[in-house]
Amino acid sequence: MSNEIFPENGSTDDDAILQRLAALREDDLSAKDGNAFAFIYDAGDAVNQLARKAFAAGMSGNGLDPTVYPSARRLENDLVGATLSHLRAPQEAVGTVTSGGTESVILSVKTARDYARKHRPHITEPNMLLPETAHASFQKAAHYLGVKAILVHVDPQTMQASMESVRAKLDENTILLVGSAPSYAHGVIDPIAEMGALAQEKDLLLHVDACIGGWVLPFEREIGVDLPEFDFQVPGVTSMSVDLHKYGFTPKGISILAQRNRELRNAQYYSCATWTGYSIINPTIQGSKSLAPMTAAWAVLQRLGKSGYRELIAKTWKATEQFVEGVGKIDGIRVLGNPVMGLVAITTKGGDVFELADRLTAAGWHVQPTYAFGNSPAHIHFSIDPHNASKVGALLEDLEKATPNLPDSAEAPAPVVQLLEAVAQGAGGMDTGAMMAEFGIKDGKLPGAQAPIHRLLNSCSPTAREKLLTLFLGEMFS
Repeated sequence: MSNEIFPENGSTDDDAILQRLAALREDDLSAKDGNAFAFIYDAGDAVNQLARKAFAAGMSGNGLDPTVYPSARRLENDLVGATLSHLRAPQEAVGTVTSGGTESVILSVKTARDYARKHRPHITEPNMLLPETAHASFQKAAHYLGVKAILVHVDPQTMQASMESVRAKLDENTILLVGSAPSYAHGVIDPIAEMGALAQEKDLLLHVDACIGGWVLPFEREIGVDLPEFDFQVPGVTSMSVDLHKYGFTPKGISILAQRNRELRNAQYYSCATWTGYSIINPTIQGSKSLAPMTAAWAVLQRLGKSGYRELIAKTWKATEQFVEGVGKIDGIRVLGNPVMGLVAITTKGGDVFELADRLTAAGWHVQPTYAFGNSPAHIHFSIDPHNASKVGALLEDLEKATPNLPDSAEAPAPVVQLLEAVAQGAGGMDTGAMMAEFGIKDGKLPGAQAPIHRLLNSCSPTAREKLLTLFLGEMFS
């Protein structure tokens, strides 16, 4: 390790340290120009400035023990209470602040597993049913917790979970059903009411993953958007996850896991008194728990209020309608499903979707190419928020210019795909760094023309994709 990274003697020049830190971040994705249509959820500078100050004010707090930091209890109760009301939860509902959607999801699966251990102890190989559009964090939870994830099909037109597939794959070991409100990729709501009825019929838990939409959809309903039922008003819904750090426009990382009653939340908790230190009771995976995201989220809710959120959501929805309508007028592309919020997936009607993504990148837009899986074809994902909403017209103009004369969609050359499949299986001792350099990936940064890489990975099996991406990530942090 060089002295520059960890010097023998510390520096008193704070400005120089901050300048070096800024230099490290100069290639990071930025919301400033409004051209980013993935990863960023921005409500504007005024909200961001308050959030930064509030975040700093909470940095010294620790939610590990709310008897030592009473503000942890007060902040969490306020944020959970606001969320439960927003989701029309029953009086007996409770909730927990987590570090993000992934932690909320993992805890929802732990709840189902431990609740089943108590009420259905005969199940030794529990499984849960997930639409193939459900967020990957559910499969991560399955991997960590020993619950088998069984994927159910989605309708290729609506992109909603197929209830026929759900019923066909449900068995005596099923402990949890999962639906999205909406799914990240396509922005569509699964048939939650039907899932709730099935959950009640079979005495199962039903988790609604509303991490990305749970804060938005109630406001959309208030401004007149026609939405199917998705929240705790649906009998059978036993838990929901909602991220505030997405369309709640608060800093990372904060999510809420809402449970219909305390018995369910008890199954989420972990406690330990069989060691020589202090007895532990953790509602989340974390032990020490920064209060900074909570203080920032609390401040943002105070700053915007319900009327402020309605205004931002209305602006976003208007831009979403504009984008969907505009895509419908461009020959050669189409929207997948019927998005109910600012999450839109488009695909081509024969042309190379990855080449289309490259053309948009060359025009200055940041978008998210996505590979084919199940009944979802390869597509480009767009996240629309209040900050980039004003750029939708310009995006549509560039999209219309970029769509003509796309090369035909084609599988990557078979010998190359076969080689990558072999590398993924551990054959040949391939130099990962050299492979990345061959693809034009340097210092963890993708080349300007990414279509060849995306075509290769799209042509590989999902298992090979996972292993190759593991190799690449490991190389980036070597």
